[in-house]
Amino acid sequence: MSGHLSKRAQLLSEILRYINDGNYEKAGDAWSFGAGRSTSRGQVNRDEAVFRKMRRLVYDHVAHTIAIQRTSLSSPPTVDSLAGEFKTLMDELTPETREALGQALAPIAAGEDSPAPEEVPGANSQLDALDRYYADEILEKLDGIISRASALDRMGLEIVPNRRVQFLFEEAHRCYLYGFHLACAVFCRAILEGALKEVADPQSETNQSIHDMIAVAVEKRLLLDDRPRCAREVAKAGNRAIHDPEMFDRDYSPEKIEGVLINTRKVLEELYRLPAV
Repeated sequence: MSGHLSKRAQLLSEILRYINDGNYEKAGDAWSFGAGRSTSRGQVNRDEAVFRKMRRLVYDHVAHTIAIQRTSLSSPPTVDSLAGEFKTLMDELTPETREALGQALAPIAAGEDSPAPEEVPGANSQLDALDRYYADEILEKLDGIISRASALDRMGLEIVPNRRVQFLFEEAHRCYLYGFHLACAVFCRAILEGALKEVADPQSETNQSIHDMIAVAVEKRLLLDDRPRCAREVAKAGNRAIHDPEMFDRDYSPEKIEGVLINTRKVLEELYRLPAV
């Protein structure tokens, strides 16, 4: 498991593959995964493994389509998108099986024997497809989540922020960990705004524009050294994410988003420190 920070991610991915293939069963108080497949049947087992990959490809495509139909305004991928991968898998079959399969598919390809259209998947099968798609998506993210979380230091604020700032801080970090960059930048800007309102401008002496409040914080010496620059970078990223998300997506790499989050944390540590005696 070298190269994986999350040992659970790799183990769960292997288990999920057996679940998706239907190759698991209850064995007393435990579950058995993959025990039903024999590995001693030579060429037959080789073809079976290829057909399993084909089924996996089709079911993954269906799951992706059902998820996209619910959560995206773009068109779902077509079946034609599987052609290249299917051709590769066909080449992995034994010559005899490949020839037999080609003969079986020839009338369908020629339009002579089109299969009857399938019914729209029922609620249970659609639920299973969504379960398949999102379980796989979460596991793909898990290793990255562990990597990003392990790189963060503990926060050491001397004063506890208000509940709004605490809530926004937690949401921003969830977005960062799961790779939702645009949302992370928006939340970081909201954190900055909320903290400045609480600490630098509690009496609403400014019009509470974020840049005016940064200026007040600098004037009151609440932000020192490079912290004013950090605050302006956070405000800039958040504004870009809100008003020009396409440009934000182009200009802000994962490393740059990490910088936005780190800058937010630096500003909070400066704002929520006890005044010098």
